Amino acid sequence: MSGMITEKKKVSLEEVAQMLQEGDDFLIVSHLRPDGDCLGSTMGLFHTLVQLGKRVAAYNVGPLGDKWDFVPGIEAVKNTLPDWTPKWTLFVDCGAVYRVEDDFKPLGKTINIDHHLTNTVFADYNHIDPEACAVGEQIFHLAKALGARMTPEIASSLFLSILTDTGGFRYPNTSAAALRLAGDLVEAGADPGAISQAVFESRAKGEFKITGEVFSRLNFELEDALVWGEIRWATIMEAGGPDSEPDGLSSEIRGVVGCEVSCLFIETEEGWCRAGLRGKGGINCGAIADSLGGGGHYNASGLMIRDLPYEEAKLKVLNEVRSAVRAWKAP
Repeated sequence: MSGMITEKKKVSLEEVAQMLQEGDDFLIVSHLRPDGDCLGSTMGLFHTLVQLGKRVAAYNVGPLGDKWDFVPGIEAVKNTLPDWTPKWTLFVDCGAVYRVEDDFKPLGKTINIDHHLTNTVFADYNHIDPEACAVGEQIFHLAKALGARMTPEIASSLFLSILTDTGGFRYPNTSAAALRLAGDLVEAGADPGAISQAVFESRAKGEFKITGEVFSRLNFELEDALVWGEIRWATIMEAGGPDSEPDGLSSEIRGVVGCEVSCLFIETEEGWCRAGLRGKGGINCGAIADSLGGGGHYNASGLMIRDLPYEEAKLKVLNEVRSAVRAWKAP
């Protein structure tokens, strides 16, 4: 695997394992506003490489809320780069370089480990597996290929990854392989009850205030096939600040009977528009997000529009989704 890199290439998991085995001085990076898969796969890989005697740093611009304090070793994830120069930058759960932060400049050679269909295959070496239920599934098999011992710390991190990206084992990506893997992780020391409680039943009271506000003002269109809500920045601040923003709310909205696509719009402090799209299988949410500068999965995707005022950006997204729903409903 040595020599000059002449082109970006797709590689197998075994090839990634070989590069990690032979290399040293690794920087693990992941996307801003990290979720459970992001942090779980980051820490699973971090603990694996440390176990193998590598020098490792983990970077995420954040924000990391207090809700993730239960993740083993989470204090290792910093919002500043290390004071040493990594030879490798490892991207996990990151569909594009800019998802780390604006103008992020990776250091050394780059490896991209991800499962998003819309991944831009941007690194020197790319292992993209859309069939994986979560990046944590990929990291599990990578750890095995590296000969690492599956410690409780690694198992707990990877269980978090799989638990959250399958929606608590409710989403269509909950395969038989995912359930078997979850069982293996429990046998290795992951506590499913404690992790589930930390994820789903440890919410700031401000989250309930915002959730109630969103639910009371839902918009139903196209015979309820499209359901959308929004969170304005003023609402976030009144509820206690950014840590009060609910997780998974766009997926909950999708639960309306007859809904095919749900949208949750969030106004940022800068006045930008973030949007989360969730579907039930008839409409490609990932393609819609990709066309607007975002990305994700077929049934779950997201985007951010910065070059338009919030209301204009929201309307732009809504019009794209409305067109997709009308096409889906057409005979």
